[in-house]
Amino acid sequence: MLRPIMFLLASSGLAHAACGPDQQTFLSCQIEGRNGQLNVCFDADIVTYSYGPARKPELTLFAPINTVAYTPWPGAGSTVWEVVSFTNADYTYATFGEIHRIFPDDPNDEIEVRKSGGVIVTRGDDTIAQLSCDPDTIIFPWGEGLSDAKIAAGLTYDYSAQVWQKTAD
Repeated sequence: MLRPIMFLLASSGLAHAACGPDQQTFLSCQIEGRNGQLNVCFDADIVTYSYGPARKPELTLFAPINTVAYTPWPGAGSTVWEVVSFTNADYTYATFGEIHRIFPDDPNDEIEVRKSGGVIVTRGDDTIAQLSCDPDTIIFPWGEGLSDAKIAAGLTYDYSAQVWQKTAD
């Protein structure tokens, strides 16, 4: 099991996690160029997607923890990333958070970290919208929280097939 590296990335108070007190944040950010806040939150049972003004979202979607489409970081490469997707009628909202680690030539220098995230909205094979987070507002506390919640729900991730399946007894 990978040891979690917690990254809580936000600055100047521009973004705030809009998750409830009993929820964890998967991703929270202000969308670049829009008056929209993107929040993906979860607890032991439910994953929630909300988009819109911070106090009155335009869209809120819910998915059970055991069926939500979640792709965990496979543990390789210099970019840590995860994806959570929600379906609403014919539309899919694929939310993602990424932490790009740029390793210096000199091992004594600090690793540069750049963050990104957002949501890609599709209908069938058509991309309807691709919205990016303002990097200065991203909260993406990457760790094993969502994976742990799915494991607690009796699921195991098969990295070769890239699917969650019921844990064998």
